[in-house]
Amino acid sequence: MKLDNESQKKFEEMIDELAETKLELLKQKGEKDKLLSMLMVAKDDKSKRIAELLLAKEETAKQAAEVLILQYILDGNIKNEMRAAELLVVKDELYIEKQLLEKTLMSIGDAVISTDKNSNIIFLNRVAESLTGWSMEEAFGKSIYDVFKIVNEFTKEKAEDIVKEVFLSHEVQILSNYVLLITKNKEEILIEDSASPILDEHNKVVGVVIIFRDYRDKSDKIKQIEHMSFHDDLTGLFNRRFYEAELERIDTTRNLPISLIMGDVNGLKLINDSFGHKVGDQLLVKATNAIKQGCRNDDLIARIGGDEFIVLMPNTNEEEAANVIQRIHTHSELEKINGLDISISFGSCTKTEFNQNIQELFELAENKMYKQKLYESTSMRNRTIELISNTLFAKSRRELLHSQKVSEFCEIFAKIMGFNAIKIKITKLAGLMHDIGKIGIDDIVLNKNGKLDTDEYLEIKKHPEIGYKILNSVKEFAEVSECVLQHHENWDGSGYPQGLKGNQIKIESRIISIVDTFAAMTNERTYRKTMSNKTAVDEILKASGTQFDPALVKIFIENFDQFEAV
Repeated sequence: MKLDNESQKKFEEMIDELAETKLELLKQKGEKDKLLSMLMVAKDDKSKRIAELLLAKEETAKQAAEVLILQYILDGNIKNEMRAAELLVVKDELYIEKQLLEKTLMSIGDAVISTDKNSNIIFLNRVAESLTGWSMEEAFGKSIYDVFKIVNEFTKEKAEDIVKEVFLSHEVQILSNYVLLITKNKEEILIEDSASPILDEHNKVVGVVIIFRDYRDKSDKIKQIEHMSFHDDLTGLFNRRFYEAELERIDTTRNLPISLIMGDVNGLKLINDSFGHKVGDQLLVKATNAIKQGCRNDDLIARIGGDEFIVLMPNTNEEEAANVIQRIHTHSELEKINGLDISISFGSCTKTEFNQNIQELFELAENKMYKQKLYESTSMRNRTIELISNTLFAKSRRELLHSQKVSEFCEIFAKIMGFNAIKIKITKLAGLMHDIGKIGIDDIVLNKNGKLDTDEYLEIKKHPEIGYKILNSVKEFAEVSECVLQHHENWDGSGYPQGLKGNQIKIESRIISIVDTFAAMTNERTYRKTMSNKTAVDEILKASGTQFDPALVKIFIENFDQFEAV
């Protein structure tokens, strides 16, 4: 604490006077001690009485001195100096607290505006300056309503007066959602805020503190989450959750008749297994586009499953629903995916009476769709498998020539074995399709010049399973798919993918294994030279009983001239 010059001078004079008084008291104390000693040694009553009187005199003098000191201490001058010193201390403490409060408000991430009891601004922190466009110097003393202008996000009408509400209620007020702050530059900023009262010691509102923040990023994230919760991420259509909620809302008398259309994209699993999920996703997006183009603006379209779609149409009769389906078919015929037409099976049903159960209506539409799918899906899969074969052979002419030769060898072998016509056909087709699973193998691996590394070999080993999934999707190819799955199994159980052995392996697969190996050895490969027929036969003999069925190897060699003629 620092005193002014006049106060400092008076304070020093007071200290000097107190020091002199203390010295005088010390002298008096010495005299007192001397008199006490005289009293102790007094021999007669007269001397003792004199000593007592002198002691009493000194005691009176001491008390008089103490009274003088007390009066001086209580003198108004010293009291004023002490009060002034105390006020200076309090002033310093208040200044420190004010600085601490301002620094705190300036550093927080939310915008803060304070007003006095007349709603005039007395403080803005930096965030408030940034959001409102007003500096502290510009806003100080202005009405809060000149700086903090807020309107409804949608109506643009003046928002509720939360400052006034705080003065009336003496309580914290929260601003409703969808409020825009109009900045000094007329920019509109979506905000969220609250206002709190500033109370004095008598609980009287002497001002208001408004705390607010930029709500735009948070609002965008909330909208994004809401969109994700009711929309399909891939197609952008509504999802099952939204559809079910809307179904309850729409299922009223005023919306009759209500029609439902169920749709199922044909061949999605086959496309996924053959060309990968990326192409499958493209198929779904193209199907979505066709459905959207065929529907009306008020129709609700939702993806409710992997390949299933539904269209909910209020105030739509059966004939109008049929027209929508026809328009969708027209648009889908214009779409292709990897050269394949987009095929969607549909079923529809219409609710005409309020007492009809809407869920039963859904089941009726679904049943109709599945009946339609039985025909359309099979046709679609046949075309898809043909396309897959053509695509594979287009990727690698070597694969085409190899598969054709294996197919011919299989037919010869089946006839030698005495198979009936159906089994001969299955064996021949299995030979042609045995490597169809390679459609799912990367082109770089499939056409690599040189020997495959470990990872590439592991990828190639997946092709029997991929081929099985593709062919097994069509009922007519079910038996062929089993032959394809097992054509890399070995007689001794060392093959893949199932590790079957002996007669556990289908005989058609055991035949393919022999002729596939022979055809591969006698045709040029990037990683080795072509073998002669004799060398190839010797290699097959070496693997008899391990890789190959020894009985079939014997038949192959005994009838080799028929194979050699191909």
